[in-house]
Amino acid sequence: MSTRNPWLKFRALLQGEGRAVVTVQSNNGDGTSTVQTRDGTSFKVKGESIEAGKKAMIEGGELKYEVPPLASSTIEL
Repeated sequence: MSTRNPWLKFRALLQGEGRAVVTVQSNNGDGTSTVQTRDGTSFKVKGESIEAGKKAMIEGGELKYEVPPLASSTIEL
């Protein structure tokens, strides 16, 4: 269905809740995992396919795939 509303067109371009690289802290045994972001924030996401201690990509609140542990740096502007 096509729309002329520019806001709806813009929202269609966005990919849900976004993506982030996290560290899996634990698999909870109920279909969820506890993960931690680089800034130390912990929260639960759907999925248990990545073992604890590994880096993973989350998309839309769900574990998607394992990512390699690459070096990272933070630059403040």
